[in-house]
Amino acid sequence: MLTMSRTEYFRRWKKENGFQLKVLGMVADWTIFTYLVIPVIITLVVIDYKLWQSPPGWISYIPFELFGLSLFFIAQFFTIRTYIERADELFVIQNGRYYQTLLQFGKYFTLLKSALITGAILLYLWPVFTYGYHFSDIQVFVIFIYVFLWSLFQKLAERWFFLRRIIWRRRVFSFAVFVLYAIGIYAFLYNQILFWSLGLLVMTAVILLLKKDQRPLRTFHAEAEHERSEKWKWASFLMAQSGEYDGIKKTRKSLLFNKHSRPLFLERTAEKVLAEMYWKWLIRKGKNLKFYLYYIFVAFYAMTLLPDKIKLIVLAFIIFAGYKIQGGMWKSFITHPFTKNMGNLSDASVRSGRRRALGVTWLLPCGLVTLWAVFLIYV
Repeated sequence: MLTMSRTEYFRRWKKENGFQLKVLGMVADWTIFTYLVIPVIITLVVIDYKLWQSPPGWISYIPFELFGLSLFFIAQFFTIRTYIERADELFVIQNGRYYQTLLQFGKYFTLLKSALITGAILLYLWPVFTYGYHFSDIQVFVIFIYVFLWSLFQKLAERWFFLRRIIWRRRVFSFAVFVLYAIGIYAFLYNQILFWSLGLLVMTAVILLLKKDQRPLRTFHAEAEHERSEKWKWASFLMAQSGEYDGIKKTRKSLLFNKHSRPLFLERTAEKVLAEMYWKWLIRKGKNLKFYLYYIFVAFYAMTLLPDKIKLIVLAFIIFAGYKIQGGMWKSFITHPFTKNMGNLSDASVRSGRRRALGVTWLLPCGLVTLWAVFLIYV
């Protein structure tokens, strides 16, 4: 049973990777690989080489606590996958132990991915810890274990809540996890007893969450739903951005931005109505909004950490990429059926509405990023 589960898990893992590569091939051809991926890899290699040779002086201005908090978010780029499908239900009911073992392989494979991703990040940033913050190799290894345990615990706990359809408490719990992690990072320098206590606490929680679920069939449908969502996540996102697919229509209830809210502009001209509709549409499209807010957060973080010599170059790329992202979202909005139902809009009205809408969603946040970069460079 164990051998069969392992073979089936890795067969599905290879099949899933092949599917995701085909999805990536829809938008990333050899030109993107040549002009974007290769330069990024070369830049990262050069930056790491420079860090080993002579760490930049700006490292001393960033508190270790802030740097340690960022590691929590960087190490979150993975999820627990079991590759279960709805068609497996009958077989799973007849072979409970097989399903149980398959779930365990998903957890253990996630543990391995978490260790490799966290280890690669810490290895890349090793000179920052040793030369910038003057930590010993043992201390850096302890930080690796701490970040690894908390990132793994976060994913295991999120999966536990999701399978039991617990939503708002899961969000509160995620925030509490981040607070405890932050306390541990602070205690690493000032209170070793508290640091090790939190480390033992999260290690115990990880061990308990890694144990076999004795009644896995009760969450089969939630597991299959989660796997289907993860499989089509990037394909749905790319198709939605291209305008070929509008995604699942979900309306977010908000006193200010729902479809029955009061108008933002008293003067109901075509361009103002278009701008208002775009803002409300963007907020109701939760995935697009989260993606764009995360992009702005990364932009601010990059301006904070990057050396002054390359800040302006990266800033120009951030502004250009932000404009392209907002342009793609506007295209999805303007081609939406409910926008077309507004009647024949003149090109001048559409252009004016686009300028007004993107002035808030693109120009304002990118202007704040620019002011922050100028402040860090010249003040």
